[in-house]
Amino acid sequence: MKVIFSAAVLGFFVGILGAGLGGFGAIFVPKITPKQQSILVGFSGGVMLGVVIWDLIPEAWELGPNYTLAGFFWGAVFILLLRKYYQLSDPTKITSKFTKAGMLLGIGIALHNFPEGVAVGTVFANDPESTLWWQLSLLMAIHNIPEGLAVAATLRLGETSWKRIAFVLTIAELPMCIGALLGGILGSIATVWTASSLGFAGGAMCLLVWSELLPIAREMSGFLHTLIGLGSGLGTAWILTIIIS
Repeated sequence: MKVIFSAAVLGFFVGILGAGLGGFGAIFVPKITPKQQSILVGFSGGVMLGVVIWDLIPEAWELGPNYTLAGFFWGAVFILLLRKYYQLSDPTKITSKFTKAGMLLGIGIALHNFPEGVAVGTVFANDPESTLWWQLSLLMAIHNIPEGLAVAATLRLGETSWKRIAFVLTIAELPMCIGALLGGILGSIATVWTASSLGFAGGAMCLLVWSELLPIAREMSGFLHTLIGLGSGLGTAWILTIIIS
């Protein structure tokens, strides 16, 4: 039980650390252009994809290929069902009203923080002595920095107070805590659940990037800046995976 609780605390801490650093960085970037928003969101998506490609899926595959594929499938289905009943993005308003744009970004971040939390909690509970959990946590925290910066800077353009921005960023990280708690429970039960949970997180994160983050980035400033951010994020995730492995 202690390990499961620790997994939940770890998930929340990782999310708050990254988003908090990003939000703090917004103090020094008082005005953020649509191009910069597009690059930041694309970068965040690139780091997330990199985490899935070079970290989550290889680890899950070693534990059980079939369970990994099954988890990946159901993670994607989970996001498809969620998108069917709740539309995350509103492209017609995302560049016209900064406050709404910032809130929409915050909602998107909150949603994909859940599978991130599942991944961190699962790895930690499966083997607290392993170095993999802190490597994954570091990647997740870095991934949350540009997201926090994009949300905070966008809300500031809508003249939102810093107190409310801090509240939005904190609430957006709660699903990561919940996901880490669930991952901690599953990761402590059996190896097959660990593989399935990591696969689920990977499938959900991949679909979120392609169906939500990249379209939002593209609406902000077109395909080129989205691609620049995506490529930079993928490259950063790849380099960090090599360095900390």
